[in-house]
This record gives sequence, structure tokens and C-alpha cells, in this order.
Amino acid sequence: MKVEVNNFSAGYGGTKVLHNITFTISKPGIYVVLGKNGAGKTTLFRSMTGMLPPATGTIKFNGETLNNSRVKIAYLGHKDALPIGMKVKQIMEFYGAVEGADENEVNNAIDQYNLTDFLGRTYQNLSQGQRKRVALAKCLIGHKDIYILDEPTSNLDPRVSADIREFMTSKSNSNIILYSSHNMFEATEIGSQVIAINNGKLVYFGDISGVDGGNYRIGIRGTGIESAVTEFHKEGRFYIFDLLSASEAAELISNLTSKGARIYEVKDMTNPLERFFDDSN
Repeated sequence: MKVEVNNFSAGYGGTKVLHNITFTISKPGIYVVLGKNGAGKTTLFRSMTGMLPPATGTIKFNGETLNNSRVKIAYLGHKDALPIGMKVKQIMEFYGAVEGADENEVNNAIDQYNLTDFLGRTYQNLSQGQRKRVALAKCLIGHKDIYILDEPTSNLDPRVSADIREFMTSKSNSNIILYSSHNMFEATEIGSQVIAINNGKLVYFGDISGVDGGNYRIGIRGTGIESAVTEFHKEGRFYIFDLLSASEAAELISNLTSKGARIYEVKDMTNPLERFFDDSN
């Protein structure tokens, strides 16, 4: 699968949000789309799925525009866009029929995301995390070439966020995964390539190490942390650690959990993304 975005511009009501974006993706992997709020990340994703027409330029899949291509795209937006009045079982069966999937494939998706306990509940009565699990399970049904996930872990508890990261990793060997995130720690943990957008313009496309802006300062929210380590300070509910790299952060988290600490959230406190964009102007 090859994705070519060439001098692409798009926007709303005659106002351009994206300006002459150009990049090419030619191999499977996880591509992190980074940018501040309003940078144009969602506009790019909507354009790639055909929801938003181009003002100028093209987006092609294996040399064809989306209307002429046989590419299959799974899109998970800010809003899951699932029928709120349907029961979870009905939703899964409906999308199974749309994708031409058999009963076993639908049941496998249900099992993988532990939907069994609320199959009989309507979507509108689910928690935010449960809704996201249903949306992910739906994405598993049928063959897809590209997965486009717009801030899929935003405002979710760590368990559901871990499920989403596992989902992306499992698909990345044979599929192109594009996902947007404000969490630099998460991005460096699972992503390999970056598409960075600032004010609607592409400012960086390449290895994620090119966005790494120096030392890491991460905040960890949880319990049992003070009995597991000694070198930290607190800012509100977060225990703050000054580190050198993402790998050192991963080692710290592993050490904390092995000593019985319960971790609820990991947050990048230094925002190297902000520094990267400041340097690019």
C-alpha cells in the first residue's frame, strides 16, 4: 500500500485549514500525526477518508484517488459515529454484515475487546471507555488496508488506552496506521514515524527521533509511588520525574508497577512538541 499526499489543501466554507501538504507513505507502520489544537490533524484525516474534498492537490492510494481506489480504510474519529439506540450485539452484527464477515469473525472481535458483558445494552448507555472498545472492535471486522485513528486515547483510562496501543501495534506489521496524539510519551512509545503539522502546514515528516526535544519530564498519577521511589517532586496530583529518554521512562514505570504502585496516568510535562514547533517557525 502506498499513500501519496501531493500539494494538498483543504478547509471549510472557503477558508483553508491545510496548505500544500505533501508526503508519501510507502510501507506499513505506525505514523503519528502531531500538532497543536487547530493545526489541521482532523482536517487531514477527514480528507483522507473522503469526508472532505480537496481545495487543491490530490490524495492517492496506490496511484488512484479514493473514488477510484479499492483501498479499505477504518476510521475512528473523535465521535465514534455508531448508532446510539442500537444494542452492542446489533451494532457488531450490522457491521459484520456490511463487511461480509462471518459469525466467527464477529465473535472474535467481541471476545478480543471483552464486549460480552454488555452486548445487550444500548450504545447510548455505555461509559466512554466501553464505547471506545465497541468502536475498536468494529474496526477489527473485515480486511482493512489503512487505520486512521483521531486521538484514540484522549480522556480514556489507562486500561483502555493500553488496549488501543496494543491494537495499533498488532496491525502495524501489515497495515498503515495513522493516529493523532497530544501525548508525546505515548507517541515515542509506539510510533516510529511522525507527520507534524503546524498552522496547517507540514513542518516535519520523518523518524520520531527528530521530534525528541531533549530531557523528559513526565508526570505520573497513581498510588503507592512514594513507597517505591524517592527522587521526585509533586505538582498537584502528579509525581514529577526528570528523565533522559522514553526508554528510561518505560523502565521507571516498569519498576513502579513491580513494586506494587498503581499507575492511572502518564503525562508529558515538558511538551517537546511545543518546543519543536517553536523551532520550526
